[in-house]
Amino acid sequence: MTDTTPTDTNRPVFSLAFFLLVLLAVSTVMANSLILAAFYLEKKLRTYTNYFILNMTIADFVVGSICMPIRSMIHLYDGWPFGKVASIFFMGFQNSILGVSVCGVVVVCIDRYLATFYPIQHYQRRSIRKATLVSIFTWVSSFGLWMMMSTAWDFIDPNNLVTSSGFSRPNYSLTYTSSLFMFALRFGLPFVIMTGLYVRIYFRVKNIGNLSRYMRKKKNLEKELSVTDSVFTGEESSTVTTTGLEEFEADSAAKKDTVAISSISQKIGKSGSSENPKVTLSHAVGSSDAENMAPSKNKVIKKPQRESRAEGQKAMRTLTFIVFVFIVTWLPTAVTVTMYAFFPDFYQFIKNKVRLSEITRWVAFSNSLVNPLAYAMAQPLFRQTIVKIIGRSKF
Repeated sequence: MTDTTPTDTNRPVFSLAFFLLVLLAVSTVMANSLILAAFYLEKKLRTYTNYFILNMTIADFVVGSICMPIRSMIHLYDGWPFGKVASIFFMGFQNSILGVSVCGVVVVCIDRYLATFYPIQHYQRRSIRKATLVSIFTWVSSFGLWMMMSTAWDFIDPNNLVTSSGFSRPNYSLTYTSSLFMFALRFGLPFVIMTGLYVRIYFRVKNIGNLSRYMRKKKNLEKELSVTDSVFTGEESSTVTTTGLEEFEADSAAKKDTVAISSISQKIGKSGSSENPKVTLSHAVGSSDAENMAPSKNKVIKKPQRESRAEGQKAMRTLTFIVFVFIVTWLPTAVTVTMYAFFPDFYQFIKNKVRLSEITRWVAFSNSLVNPLAYAMAQPLFRQTIVKIIGRSKF
């Protein structure tokens, strides 16, 4: 970062870097537009978890449509062309939008953690309204924090310093301590939360084999437990639930009772007695017979107590992709801030060679392009819907 006063900007120069950055911005807008269109057209995509994805997609769309084009002007004019006040507002807006995107990843991680460790409670308490409120909170908290720290602070205590890119230098970057603190809020703390929760989720799933095997085993167990034997004695009836060996023993006992009943009937016929002896009959009824004999009011369809296996798998794949993308795209910024705080001489040496802050910023911006690709890779229905949208647009 350079401590200089603002200077007049040059005439526009259409460089290769400028065209590449514009192409990146257009690609980001198009990719996120397809995700938004798919969410709007395909009702099956409007799940609880995907509302968090919708929130991140909106933030990434804003990054591609506003932040990227405005920031690319630096490479067109070789500096910031819109003045100090606009620079201060833009820095606050840019940091706020990036904060929304980062908060979105953290929210998805926390939601997956709750779904993995507390599946029943999570399923019962989740709702579209809750997802919407959480998403709104990410916007309010991000803008509240970053507009205060990056914009209000600079207006209250202005300085005449600018960065090498021509932006007004924010006050929080003037000391190593405040720079590290703001970086911890932007990357450090979210990184610790995301990786910590993801590792716990991973080992939780690993302890039960894997998520798919666990859900399949649970489903098979429920099918076995649904097999019932109904036993009727006189006017009373009772239902016994059996599985495996118990079902085999019940069938064997029923056959023995049938033989005994036949023997009793023969003895009664030979004796010719007019009395009506009390005979207790026991008959084994199969699962299909029991369903037919049971009153219709007993046939109650139970609502699921937790999310389906397919929904859980899609959510885990999505989480894996977005966490990986977040780490890769924000890691250069982490390295740069670390150098700035602990190795200032080395940082100045590299910065004099290249616009280090610009490179790391655009790598972080690329997160907004890769995120929608990750959603499409993780969820087949997103891919299928996007293919349909593209196919229709050709005609």
